[in-house]
Amino acid sequence: MQKKTKKFKNIPLFILTSFNWYYWRMEKLDIHIVGLGNLGSAFLNGLNSIEDVNLFLYDDSTAVRQSIQDEFSIIVDDSITSIQSGVIILCIKPQNINDFFNNNHEKISKDVLICSPVAGLEIKTIESFIENKIIRVMPNLLIKDNQGFIPYISNYDDDYLTFNKIVLAKLGVTKEFEEEMFPLITALSGSGPAWYYELSSQLVNSGQELGLSLDDSELIIKELVKALPALVAEDSSFKDLVNQVKSPNGTTEAGLNSLNNDSFDRIILDAIQKATRRSTEISRELGNE
Repeated sequence: MQKKTKKFKNIPLFILTSFNWYYWRMEKLDIHIVGLGNLGSAFLNGLNSIEDVNLFLYDDSTAVRQSIQDEFSIIVDDSITSIQSGVIILCIKPQNINDFFNNNHEKISKDVLICSPVAGLEIKTIESFIENKIIRVMPNLLIKDNQGFIPYISNYDDDYLTFNKIVLAKLGVTKEFEEEMFPLITALSGSGPAWYYELSSQLVNSGQELGLSLDDSELIIKELVKALPALVAEDSSFKDLVNQVKSPNGTTEAGLNSLNNDSFDRIILDAIQKATRRSTEISRELGNE
């Protein structure tokens, strides 16, 4: 009778070591999303298409938990019990951040990466609650379609848990910034979709006021907005794009002259300044609590 040999007995050690390393590298990254409002749901939609992650979801609303479970077939917990590895993405309101850390910091292992997209929440404030590696991000809602822009800053070097490569880079374009720029980035990028939606809403209102039906005005502007990304090229500035549309003494130039006469540039600047100021105020409020 032939003697049975142990599995892998005759395979050289360096091959086994390489195999084990490869297998370890192929393990999925655990992603815990706390809070499934607008931003948390955007993360969920974007991450749901990524194969390299395991998703764990938390929300204290029964209605939200049921809605997410119905749509994604993922069980949502009402609270954290214990997180020993992976990444936790904090999609909670700034005013709730102190309560969250006071109630949960002992449930989170020091190996867990803390990812915070909370507006105004500085890394030093998070460090006052927990001694983990922290990455601060300020994505916009376009991450739900994996087309967002994600500014970030971290309190560590390199790419811990390959989070940037496995997750952020697949949700959109990433770029590292100094943290002092985050209030302005929040106003420009984080709130950016709202500025364009508001402009679109006002265009719809103008069309309706001047004679179109609401449905027709909505249709025209929605089709316009859907087509615009195809016109934006890496080597073209927005000023270039404006000049491509307008012609001397034409209808577009007449409208642009009206915007300039009404200080459209100042209106936009004031809006961004006030949004930036509010982000700075939130940072101070959170730091003093």
